[in-house]
Amino acid sequence: MRMLHVLESFAPGGMETTFLNMLRRFRIEDDSIRHDVLAFAGGTLERAYRETADFVTVGCDAATIDVQLARPYDVIHILFERCAYRLLPQLLARSSTPVVYGKGYDLGGMYRLNEGLRWQADESMLMSCDRHTFTTPQLASGYAVDPGRTTVLRKAADVEQFQRLLDPDVSTPLRVVCVANLHPRKRLGDLILAFEQIADCLPGATLRFVGGGSAIEADRLRTLATDRRLGDRVSLAGVTTDVAAEIAASRVVALPSSCEGVPTALLEGMAAGRPVVAANVGHVSSIVDDGVEGFLVAPGDILSLAERLLRLLSDPGLAAAMGSAARARAASHDVRVVARILLDTLREVAGDAI
Repeated sequence: MRMLHVLESFAPGGMETTFLNMLRRFRIEDDSIRHDVLAFAGGTLERAYRETADFVTVGCDAATIDVQLARPYDVIHILFERCAYRLLPQLLARSSTPVVYGKGYDLGGMYRLNEGLRWQADESMLMSCDRHTFTTPQLASGYAVDPGRTTVLRKAADVEQFQRLLDPDVSTPLRVVCVANLHPRKRLGDLILAFEQIADCLPGATLRFVGGGSAIEADRLRTLATDRRLGDRVSLAGVTTDVAAEIAASRVVALPSSCEGVPTALLEGMAAGRPVVAANVGHVSSIVDDGVEGFLVAPGDILSLAERLLRLLSDPGLAAAMGSAARARAASHDVRVVARILLDTLREVAGDAI
């Protein structure tokens, strides 16, 4: 059996990195299947993809696509909206190869879910394919497609190392950690303002940001912490290759962002048994039920953010119960679990066509 997976690029990003991890699992699950990859553009993940896939092609010009589509495939798996627009008309006109369209929370999906804006061409592409996969149930519910040809995968995350971390206890620092790029849309300053509200109640508590990004945003956060007399209790770790160690040294994982898909950082924290406090945006509610694995608040609601953080930091029993629920919830998003579901779907579609 031979499969073609089509990506937008090999640039490091959520979907590109996630699928690389899934592709690695494919090889473990069934090494008899040949996996080819076509990426419209290169990027720093190209070497890793070449080490994992059987054959890799980079380019989106007509000649490259013609050569690629001339190869015999049992199923073609398209992962990005732009790739679907580019390839589907040709595939429908010249090939009987079954197509599976993996619909993630791209621009069209996010606008549909968050703003109620329906782009009908997007739906038409899904209807023309043999099978569709969706990253979240919420995203699937936004499209009028045949549920019999739909698989909801869930967001996949490589959480194995986080699952090995011990639950927090009295020896764990009284720390809130936020793993995120330093970007204004993450609203990281909201965490500092919320922390100001509870700092006097919890003299030993600290707040830590982990992640790189804008130097201007980093300076703004440091200045805000200093102005609020929290300079010695708020720290910026910058980029790290050991996120697990940062989470292990914290009791709560927080994310106040105004725009998210399904944040990998939350799943990693949840897999480590940490309760979360996050803004209820995008697809965050697909992994966190308010009051179960943590708390969800409206973006920009500083008072609610502070109150939820205070409850978790001051009530070890509540934090432990939510952390346990979070660990169980994250297990269903393990890349090993989700990759098996996707591979079974691709094999089923390919088998139906034989």
